[in-house]
Amino acid sequence: MDQRQPRRPRVEIYFILYLLALVLLMPDGVVPSSDEVASRAPLRIELFPERIRLTCEVKRDSSGGVRVLGLDSTNVIRYSPELTNVSVRAVIEDVTSGQTLTIEPDGNSPTRFASIRHDEGRSAFVFSWRPLLDAAQSKTFRVIIQASGVPVNGIATDAMSAVGSTQFVLTTVVNDRQPPELVFIPGRRDTLVLREGPVTSEGASSPAEFWIEPARDQVLTFSSQEWSNRITIGGADPQRDLAEMPTVRLSGEPMSDVSRSIDQRTLIVRGRAPRSGTSTVEVTARRADGMVRTTSFRVMAMTYSTPSVPDVVYPGVEYVIDPKIPADRPGLRAVVRDGSREIASTTEGVMRVRFAIRDTGRSMTFERSIDGVVEMNAQSIQVRPFPPPVIREIRRETDPNKRLVVVQFWSQDRGENRPQIRVVDGNVGAVRKLSGYLRQADNARPAVAWLEVFEVTRKDASKPFTFRVVASDERGRESPAVGAD
Repeated sequence: MDQRQPRRPRVEIYFILYLLALVLLMPDGVVPSSDEVASRAPLRIELFPERIRLTCEVKRDSSGGVRVLGLDSTNVIRYSPELTNVSVRAVIEDVTSGQTLTIEPDGNSPTRFASIRHDEGRSAFVFSWRPLLDAAQSKTFRVIIQASGVPVNGIATDAMSAVGSTQFVLTTVVNDRQPPELVFIPGRRDTLVLREGPVTSEGASSPAEFWIEPARDQVLTFSSQEWSNRITIGGADPQRDLAEMPTVRLSGEPMSDVSRSIDQRTLIVRGRAPRSGTSTVEVTARRADGMVRTTSFRVMAMTYSTPSVPDVVYPGVEYVIDPKIPADRPGLRAVVRDGSREIASTTEGVMRVRFAIRDTGRSMTFERSIDGVVEMNAQSIQVRPFPPPVIREIRRETDPNKRLVVVQFWSQDRGENRPQIRVVDGNVGAVRKLSGYLRQADNARPAVAWLEVFEVTRKDASKPFTFRVVASDERGRESPAVGAD
């Protein structure tokens, strides 16, 4: 007879599984919903650098002298959406040594090497650099722009804060010696990597690095206005590595004067915006090894209502100018200028402008712009002196011995520059200004024309009631003489 082992009771394993299930079911915290996680995440600032590479070319001779052959000193980094409470900083990294330098607007540690400032009028940051030529050598620097702010119309809380970053390259080339090269990750504006391997005459070391991307996905401009956009070319030098000039294909609303040109390592596409609507620009680049890349952007012609701008203004009077700028369009700006001097400007709403006495006789200009591009139809504003008073009419009264003389005068205020009348000749005994008759001459806004009324009394009832009078204001200007029969 076989000796079998006694079967172990199964209750132990079931009891252990039961306890484990209870432990797993015990709550250890509330898992936030996806909406809650999204609401806590900061909003995104889109940053658009006009250049992805700033180059300084230097010639050094045997005696140690240094001569700058060319310098791209400035980069404009536009941002979207419109922001308030903006802060920005630039981190500059020497890719060879790994040393970094952080700069901020009005920083406590100023440097001659680089600076950055906020240009609120253009919704942009302006980065400037000047290499230290006393120690000039071929170098590559990575610049990381980090920005934060609160979207306009948002609530200034941590939940509504917006952040963003982008990168571009600074390169110093001394005696044509190329420094280490940074290239963008394909399809990314904000990630640069150091190229592996030396730069050869065949161009990029890896075919996968070839890419093209516009600086702006959407170009906003006025109807029929000139525009331009930069197309960054990664993984190929457009001067030597392309099989041909990149091609441009248009669709949508027709545009004119579209052209292409190469500027260092970027393709510049220019044209004139359509009269209305949107056009799509498709750019295709072919590398010498046969690899093809295509990108596109849109050109949108903005048409706005005619601005409310006076043709003639007078000094000392406050005028309200409505530039008809939509509140939901970033990059728009309206300005009143005297030559290069700005008198007033706005990016939304109306402008209140008061011209000074010294502006009398000058011609001012009102203009609107998108991203710094000025609308073609600028309007002239003439600042003129107040006209002299005018005798509007001489009215008969029910009393045959009396006449009413109505005088119009001009002033920024009804209580200033009030006129008087002077009798040139005639059968006049007395002249009296009638109180309570002062009123605005028309319905214009702002009010600058006023009416004053005088009563003229006959001197000799036996003679005809004829006379001539002249009106004069406090500035000493007179009207022509007007007679009454």
